[in-house]
Amino acid sequence: MSSQMLDDFERVWPWLEDSLAVAAYIHDGVIYPTHDKLHVWQRIVTGKARLWPASESVILTEFINHPTGLRSQNTWLAGGEIDQIVERMPLVEAWGYANGCHREIGNGRRGWLRKFTGYHEYGFRKQKDLLAPGTTPCLHK
Repeated sequence: MSSQMLDDFERVWPWLEDSLAVAAYIHDGVIYPTHDKLHVWQRIVTGKARLWPASESVILTEFINHPTGLRSQNTWLAGGEIDQIVERMPLVEAWGYANGCHREIGNGRRGWLRKFTGYHEYGFRKQKDLLAPGTTPCLHK
């Protein structure tokens, strides 16, 4: 991995971190993200995720191979200037197609859906806190 990739990652990390916070577990006002900085970096350097840095935004994608043979490119994280993200999505989509993906998927805020051409809402995610107030989550590491 090049030092430029590491420099880009460091520069765009605040946007990635903000994106992780959107889907984090929040208990008693404490945010528990699904991944930390090292976890995200490890996925990039091992080829499990692809970093798409830009001057004012970032996109992070991954491939998902489903048991049925369907292959999806998932926009796992994205942040920064929305118009720049929208502008770069055709390049990201073309990468997915060139790598055998049948579709581009991703989670995010509903308002972002209006910005992306050809996308539609599918499914719905929900979350329920299973811990009583005042308890501390026991994290599995």
